[in-house]
Amino acid sequence: MPDTQITDEALPLSWEKAAEHVKEFKAKAARQFVANWRKHKDRHDGDLKWGEEIEYMLININGGTARASLCADQVLRRLGSETEGADPTCAAGWRTEFGNMMVEGVTYPPFGWALDDVLKVERALLWRRQTLQKMVEEVCPGTLVVTLTAFPLLGCPQSTLPLAEPSPHGDVSCSILCPDEVVSPHPRYQTFVRNYRVRKGCKVGAFLPKAGITSEQRLSTEQLERLPFEVASKNSSERDPVPGYIYMDCQAFGAAQCCTQATFLAPNLEDARYLTDQFLVLAPIFLALTAATPFVRGLVADTDTRWLGFQGTWDDRQETELASIRNSRCSPCDLFISAKLSKDEAAERAANDVEVAIDQAAYDQLVASGIDPLLSRHVAHLLVRDPLMVFESKKDLDDLVHTDHFEQLQGTNWGNVRFKPPPAGGAIGWRVEFRSPEVQMTDFENAATVSVIRLLAEVLLEERWDLVIPISLCEANDMASAERNAACKAKFWWNRGGDVEQRPLADILLGADGILTKCRTWLQRQHDSGKCSEEAKEELFRYMDLFGRRATAELPTPATWMRSLLEKHSSYTGDGTVPVAFTHDLCKLSAEVNDPSLAESRGLGDLLGDLLSSRKRRRLAEQSTATR
Repeated sequence: MPDTQITDEALPLSWEKAAEHVKEFKAKAARQFVANWRKHKDRHDGDLKWGEEIEYMLININGGTARASLCADQVLRRLGSETEGADPTCAAGWRTEFGNMMVEGVTYPPFGWALDDVLKVERALLWRRQTLQKMVEEVCPGTLVVTLTAFPLLGCPQSTLPLAEPSPHGDVSCSILCPDEVVSPHPRYQTFVRNYRVRKGCKVGAFLPKAGITSEQRLSTEQLERLPFEVASKNSSERDPVPGYIYMDCQAFGAAQCCTQATFLAPNLEDARYLTDQFLVLAPIFLALTAATPFVRGLVADTDTRWLGFQGTWDDRQETELASIRNSRCSPCDLFISAKLSKDEAAERAANDVEVAIDQAAYDQLVASGIDPLLSRHVAHLLVRDPLMVFESKKDLDDLVHTDHFEQLQGTNWGNVRFKPPPAGGAIGWRVEFRSPEVQMTDFENAATVSVIRLLAEVLLEERWDLVIPISLCEANDMASAERNAACKAKFWWNRGGDVEQRPLADILLGADGILTKCRTWLQRQHDSGKCSEEAKEELFRYMDLFGRRATAELPTPATWMRSLLEKHSSYTGDGTVPVAFTHDLCKLSAEVNDPSLAESRGLGDLLGDLLSSRKRRRLAEQSTATR
């Protein structure tokens, strides 16, 4: 969603009023993109920067229970939009998130492009977590800051603090499962949820396969997309109206889950387009490697990631649009967009082998303005979606100066990669955001995720790998990434020197031509030439080891590890229901393993092996003490 701070006051129109302005605002969005492109199409940035975003969850564990602590708005008002500091290891930006038990922390100021800046990442995350925890404790004692992708009990009775009940006859989500109070109280989010429901014509609905689902119960993607309309037509109040599936009837089941994202400033427009395409192929791989969502709505799922639930709960298509608009606005991206492909019609057709809907008027306007047909198609595809946050006060903005209308539509198309034009004012250039990874339980794992993607970004830009495969096979990889134990069991379509074939991740990462193998070789060269310290090299090697070991099953993904914890927990009866006592212990553990004074005694050998050495933990503890 477009960047929202708790102090933002402008309110969007209700859908009934916003619908009157849709055509006008889409046209303005296209004009704004054209004006921005003209200003920056020849721009070059030499001082490259990058940053990450981590979404934190606030869970109260008082009394041996576990509840989503609905206090993020209070916490954010006290924190402000930034905690100032000279360096990202002692500063952070703070942003409102969809859930009122969520806080987004962002790199502030950004990291530099020197490889040694990766040594700051884990320290920055530790400082940020401690700063947030201190403020949370003041606002709501007994509440912990955790980085779990999903709160396992969201949608279960008595799972919030303060206690709140669903409002199936209300005016926001109309969920029978999740209270509207879970959504940030900021009016933008409340209106946004309502507009989604009203535009769609019924409540949203995602249906995740439940652990133990039979082959006879499994439904096709097309059948699942029609289920929300079928459930609405029956006026059903069943918690699980479809056998074998976990029902989620509120946007909170998707957007109140946490992820890890990284954004990179590219040298120029062509590099940003190239990096976008390569990241599209890598996104499902990192989703599988970071899989951390085995439990939803108090039940054990037959999937390991958040993405399918996110797609379903943020699908605003009307029933008549299912045939013409092929997927949810939260689906993985539909188009490769590199400048190289724009100049090779046959290669572009082979890569973009699925038909995507476009806003024809916008496309014609973009092409007529001199933008190549491929990039025009990308923007016109974004504009197929209606703007759902329309601000009447902004209808007369100067399209040669502002980018608000484009950003509103861009920011509400949640692909797994986002190509980002410069914002209004031009202080930042062309960027690419990598959006697929699940947030990890430890700062070490989150630092590993963003640092390895950061390393890949530089290697890709320098060595110009061509990872592109048909976009339909990218979608197959996206589906494979959600499977249980996909990191070590699934096969993914991969471009091997021009031959596209299915390969296990162990081969894709660690084979003779594996991406981590090539990154290690490149990194060693940087070290030998004096561009990277020994410490930074070893840290990046350790981070790459984490994902290599997950691919070979030497280490489990977080989802597999959490399943194992549940199986061994004394409160679990084996019936596929996640107990409150287990959730309490999981959340408590998630907080303790990030406290340097406690982490060593809690032990993470089953999850991380020997990657977190005692030496490393002592060093972080010393740094933590120094910053307090």
